[in-house]
Amino acid sequence: MSDHPTINDIGEFKLHQIIKDILPNSSKNILVGIGDDAAVIQPLHSPMVLTKDAMVEGVHFLSQWTTAADLAYKSLASNISDLAAKGAQPAFGLIALGLPGNTEIRWIEEFYQTLAKQKNVWGLEIIGGDTIQSPQLMISITAIGYQQIQKPIRINTAQPGDWIFITGTVGDAAAGLEILQDQNKSEKDLEDAFLIQRLLRPTPRLKEALQLIKLAIPSSMTDISDGLARDLPKICKASGTGAAIIAASIPCSKELREYACDPISYAWKGGEDYELLFTLPEDQAKQLLETWDKEDCQITNIGLITSTSDSIQLIGRGDIQNSGFDHFQQR
Repeated sequence: MSDHPTINDIGEFKLHQIIKDILPNSSKNILVGIGDDAAVIQPLHSPMVLTKDAMVEGVHFLSQWTTAADLAYKSLASNISDLAAKGAQPAFGLIALGLPGNTEIRWIEEFYQTLAKQKNVWGLEIIGGDTIQSPQLMISITAIGYQQIQKPIRINTAQPGDWIFITGTVGDAAAGLEILQDQNKSEKDLEDAFLIQRLLRPTPRLKEALQLIKLAIPSSMTDISDGLARDLPKICKASGTGAAIIAASIPCSKELREYACDPISYAWKGGEDYELLFTLPEDQAKQLLETWDKEDCQITNIGLITSTSDSIQLIGRGDIQNSGFDHFQQR
């Protein structure tokens, strides 16, 4: 056996024992956890929210610039972001991990240790899943949370006249990806490091979502995973509405403005920022702006929902087309 043993060296049974040791189940609501044929949980007395996200090497990430810790963090963060968009408190997760046989055990340990660490941050506990041999890395997580409000927040309930808000800033992750893809560019500038981290370690706005629903219940909400240019039309199409966006109001970080000649283009088209995009009636919107704690995370009004179905106006930037990321059209 080499200095750095692989899955091929130890086999599946020993691999499962390593995972079980790293992720011991502690919640009293877990009746059967990791190590059995299926997990059994005792549900709470509130609606259950379920989501699933998958990441595949070569499509969502490249191992050359993604560590095991980064991958564990981001694959979990994308699910936490979906729960946040529903105003749900994370609880449990199931993970399927496809691994080449020559994957080193220290990589596995780093991956699962990161998941264990994030339990203390986001409150999601891994209770089971599967490991399979695969020609390339593949991660699929099913996350379960509990709704913290009476009625679910949907994407098809925006109304004309609603104000449109974004948390944080957008476009950073797209710039970070561009930097990593540019083999002639070194990570020497401060803005480069920030933008790359925004890609590899995005911040799901769970705390902000739970704060938001205490102040006002969004008429619609989603997270920005595929880009503002795709996620806003999802709300509008589902709701039978349009939108008018003031391009100059789209929030961009100072690092993106220093990096890009046209930051608004990155902010409009770029995905994987995992910020929240939500709508509110005017009276609630004004009240929210007066009461929102801006210390940790800003919220920005970028425009209005309109009655013109399927029409998205980007006022001030007619040269930018509605685009964003599409899994089956951009190759």
